[in-house]
Amino acid sequence: MASTWARTAEFESNASLEGISDSDIHFSRLTGTSPNNIEHLRIFTVNEALLIVIRCPKRAARFWHGKYQPKTMATGTSYPGLKSQDDGLVHFPDGSKQVSDYDLMCVYRLEAPGKCAKIFLSGVDPNNKRSRLGAEAALLLRKVNSDLKSRFQHGGQDDFRSKDNPGVKYAIEGQRSDRFIAFNYGRINYLATPMIAKDYYAKKGLEWPYTLDDRREGKLKIPE
Repeated sequence: MASTWARTAEFESNASLEGISDSDIHFSRLTGTSPNNIEHLRIFTVNEALLIVIRCPKRAARFWHGKYQPKTMATGTSYPGLKSQDDGLVHFPDGSKQVSDYDLMCVYRLEAPGKCAKIFLSGVDPNNKRSRLGAEAALLLRKVNSDLKSRFQHGGQDDFRSKDNPGVKYAIEGQRSDRFIAFNYGRINYLATPMIAKDYYAKKGLEWPYTLDDRREGKLKIPE
């Protein structure tokens, strides 16, 4: 326990020495996101007039962003069932590691007070998660990824209108709930459960595209 506290104290002290604010360090502690990335996304959404929502990684992942490659889509394909552990890392049989990644959920442009316009961040083929992004989405991802310690590896999950959309997970029968963080023109909100995230979307006039029928896993609502 002492070593855990010592590591946390050293990590947060180093972030503070880098000029990261106490508020950004606090949100890093809640979400598992690098404090540098918190700062970058907060400033980026001000400069670009954006609202961005991401799904949080494991909390301990914040110690490893920038030190290990983030978990990729290929990880689940090549190693079915291999998940990140409580230390925030994916441990491969050969001893290599990847850090628990965070997923981009949605991006909106703030056009006027209280008014947002969706920027569609999915591939040009909505049924193929590996299809290339459109020009606007690709440009935006390149810009936001420029200073992130762990980069976004794909477009917005909310915009991936496919049966392969992983949905959102609820805390039930020992399963951990998905957690989210929203950056709204520099203002940060921690959304600790899918229900809190759904309420946040509603208050901001955003589309929440997931069903609530199965509390184990909220599936994407796919138009008939």
